[in-house]
Amino acid sequence: MNLKQQLAAAVKAAQQIMATAQAENRDLTDEEAKSFNGYVAQAEELKAAIARLEEGSNKLKSLVIDDEQVETTEEEKVEVKRLSDRFIHGAAYKGYQELVKKDLAPQDIRLGKTRLGSLEDFYAAKAGTALTSELVHEQPQRLPMIDLVDRPDITLLDVISRGRITAESIEYLQITSVTRNTAQVPENTGDDDTDVQKPQSTFGTELATATVYDYADGYTVTNKMLRDSAVLATFLDTEFRYSFDLKLADILLNGTGTNGQPKGLLNTTGVQAGEYTKGGDEAMNLVKAIRQSLTKLKHVGASANAILLNPADAEKIDLMQDSNQRFFGNGPFALGPSTVWGRPLVESEQVGEGKVIVGDFKQLALLDRTGLSIDVFNQHKDYASRNLVYVRAELAAAQVIWRPSNFVVLEGKAGA
Repeated sequence: MNLKQQLAAAVKAAQQIMATAQAENRDLTDEEAKSFNGYVAQAEELKAAIARLEEGSNKLKSLVIDDEQVETTEEEKVEVKRLSDRFIHGAAYKGYQELVKKDLAPQDIRLGKTRLGSLEDFYAAKAGTALTSELVHEQPQRLPMIDLVDRPDITLLDVISRGRITAESIEYLQITSVTRNTAQVPENTGDDDTDVQKPQSTFGTELATATVYDYADGYTVTNKMLRDSAVLATFLDTEFRYSFDLKLADILLNGTGTNGQPKGLLNTTGVQAGEYTKGGDEAMNLVKAIRQSLTKLKHVGASANAILLNPADAEKIDLMQDSNQRFFGNGPFALGPSTVWGRPLVESEQVGEGKVIVGDFKQLALLDRTGLSIDVFNQHKDYASRNLVYVRAELAAAQVIWRPSNFVVLEGKAGA
């Protein structure tokens, strides 16, 4: 029985004693008066205890965690590396844990919002990064070896730019074309008729808007899982990745620009187009088209840092063989990175099969507005009566495409 239930029971008992005496039109007996005063005193103590707990809970709701270290006592500091650790070591969750230890866990659970950190912190927590490893590119020779590098899969969010935004919306100039007019400038003599002006490159621009949009997901956990900090942290680490990686990648590429969505790369004007033949040796046709796309990018002063494609198309490239049935690439037993023309292949389900994006993905930016935060409560449906809790994760971000012409989108076309 929690404190509120105990208070209700004490008040009810006192009311029953008083109601009995009033019904019989008499004063309280000495025994009844003693019991009545005891119940009233107990109710007053319980009411004061509940008020103290609610005051502490309200204070916890206003606290956020945004530091690399969270102070637990004056002597002890807990090093925080994972974002989930920031939550379980945060003031809101630790306050809840203290109540659990005293068997005073409230029936109405509301831990308050805890800010875990920025998107930069979120993706920095990813173990290792293949993009900064020397082994990201194909080696010039094959040697029997075991690759011991901790090499996570590269995703779209690993190759784009990430930053911050402080406003809810900004307007910026999107560079749609560039004409380079760089030239040698001769020494001028001061003669207005013969002196030469310094050249200027010309930029085709288009006014674009980057608006902050909210992203959120919710998870259902049991009261037991909420009380177990280690299990909860492991669960959150896994779900964060599934929840936000896939949706952010989808919106960055396929956002329609209508119905409350930002405009994604594939729906942006100014992106260069290319194609390859799907008939015959489709994989070789695609590899050649990728090389031609690199040349297209050079013409606008760009250099590709990645090739984004559907896993089905990546499979076709991986399975390419020579006339002796030897794999051109790593083959089934090598652990090295997959690259084409020195650029890493990034597999993404958010790109349709037969479509490949070659480009400088640093020109695609995700701007963090609020960072990632967590809210925990059981005032959701009938969760309180079923010992379930709703965990809601939220972030807000805007996306910017600085130079659409720094991307080439290849489309597979049916062969003759």
